Amino acid sequence: MMKSLRIGILACVALLLGACAGTPSQPSQPKGADLSGNWILTTESQMGAQDAAMSVRQTGSALAGTITGQAGSVDYTGSVNGSAVAFDFVINIQGTDLKLDYSGTVEGDTIKGKAVFGQFGEGTFTAKRK
Repeated sequence: MMKSLRIGILACVALLLGACAGTPSQPSQPKGADLSGNWILTTESQMGAQDAAMSVRQTGSALAGTITGQAGSVDYTGSVNGSAVAFDFVINIQGTDLKLDYSGTVEGDTIKGKAVFGQFGEGTFTAKRK
């Protein structure tokens, strides 16, 4: 029963990541770099790869925006410090809030790093500027 619940939750997380993930909350970038604009966020998890559209608004080192995928949209916040980027957001799965944390580095028009799906494991992500 517990294994089935965990598999169900991971499946929901994967779907929501595809729809909502790609929410870089704390993207870091080199001084002078601007992450503002539209990106394609690809999140890799145990459930495979999920793409989402990610809008980024940058004010100083603060990041904010929306990630939109198959399951809908979610707002995120984050930051940039040098080439380090971090962002996070909360999704609700069957009445339970789950915080997703993304952290990585920016190189030009690409951000790569690690995604943590609360207590349900980790994955990787790549965001590419459109």
